[in-house]
Amino acid sequence: MTTEQFHFQQVDYALDIYAGEQLVARLGLEGDAEQYNLQYAKSWVRSPDGYPLSPHLPLDGAANSHTIRRFLENLLPEGRALDVASVYTNIQKNNVFGLVRHLGKETTGGLTYLPAGQTPKVLIPTAREISFPELQERIDQRNQIPFTVWDSKVRMSVAGFQDKLLVHQHLGRFFLADGSLSSTHILKPEPLYTALPCMVANEHFCMTLAARISQQRYKQSHVAQVELLRVPSPVLSIRRFDRKARRQTQEVAVLSPDGRSNGRNMNLDLMHRQHTIDGCQASDLSVGAKYERNMGNGKDVAHIRDGASFQKIFAVKAHLETPAVGVQRLVLWATTTLLFGNSNAHGKNISFHVGRAGLNVAELYDLVSVMQYDREKLEHSLAMAFGDEFELAQVKSFALADFCERCSISRSFFARELVNLCNSAIEQAPLQTQEDIYVGEERNVVASIADYVVERAEILKAMARDVTRYKREIF
Repeated sequence: MTTEQFHFQQVDYALDIYAGEQLVARLGLEGDAEQYNLQYAKSWVRSPDGYPLSPHLPLDGAANSHTIRRFLENLLPEGRALDVASVYTNIQKNNVFGLVRHLGKETTGGLTYLPAGQTPKVLIPTAREISFPELQERIDQRNQIPFTVWDSKVRMSVAGFQDKLLVHQHLGRFFLADGSLSSTHILKPEPLYTALPCMVANEHFCMTLAARISQQRYKQSHVAQVELLRVPSPVLSIRRFDRKARRQTQEVAVLSPDGRSNGRNMNLDLMHRQHTIDGCQASDLSVGAKYERNMGNGKDVAHIRDGASFQKIFAVKAHLETPAVGVQRLVLWATTTLLFGNSNAHGKNISFHVGRAGLNVAELYDLVSVMQYDREKLEHSLAMAFGDEFELAQVKSFALADFCERCSISRSFFARELVNLCNSAIEQAPLQTQEDIYVGEERNVVASIADYVVERAEILKAMARDVTRYKREIF
């Protein structure tokens, strides 16, 4: 790679960004000034496959430093996972560039971040198999050894707060992926926080129910595929929707836990990495603004609503390849919030696939029923308001009509969709509880969620009748 690809300018630090083996851009940082710049490769701009990394990082390279930094920080893990990444890499948490440099070989979406001058050819695909007994041992040891650290290496390179492990799944076996080998699934064990019992079953139920509703309503699922594993502890396996199998295999060296080759090679699936951004990246918001009340819910700051909101997420419609389809999927997402009591549906819990023609709403994920847990231990206020209402019990027909007006959604369309989705939920929720995958206390939890969903669906259907009755002048 030569600098002829860029309108080159001198920077202190630089990373080259690749999509597969195609050079996309150079990311630069002027250290003392903390100034970021992004220069797209000329070949990428000319390519029919080239696309801007987000609507706010245009191909002309006109994005400002703050926007670039916000895009990058949204790639990183959050909470304890970010603390662990910082400690184990010896890179400060506020050193966004340094963390992306270290973790950027496989991020959320389709991009690879490499030191300037390197190419993906330096990434030798390797795999290290993990067995269920080893996985169980590491789940049990999470208070002593962070779950994101395996073989003395941080394995968390996607955004999020909960414990997660990225793995490549092949014929029911799991591998830690390195080099150019892509992960295919995300594994999520039960949270360490004991106030969230049966969270794996909760998320599995809500995700599977949403898929059933979507399948019945739209003849296809718009929800990420999930599986409930027993190792024997319950673990949720989520198929990555930003990874697509190419129906080809690649020969991969299989390593032992100490990182040495054991002389075995395997043919594992070759994956296409699809570039995907979350709602905060699509709206040019920082990770700290993923909640609408970005300063918190305290009485003195509750009026401040500069963070992610339904209005801002739906405004991404202007960048959608097929706006009508995208709005329908976003309405499905908003409806799951209302049906399941998923109060933690924030700006990073919705994503968009990126292409030359625009954005497409990605499969739904992180769907849970927060209302099943003690309000004293888990926040029940909505991450994003419907109209001006942050309490689910206060979301009435006027708030739904206000939501439609703010998001520029036809109220008659929304009312029809809401009724149809609620009818599907009433039918499908009890059926999902009959799945034999749930055991012990999990059965009580999913039965409680199903009862809650049916009750909420009946309430929302009654509200839908009034959504169109308000005069527009009162909003």
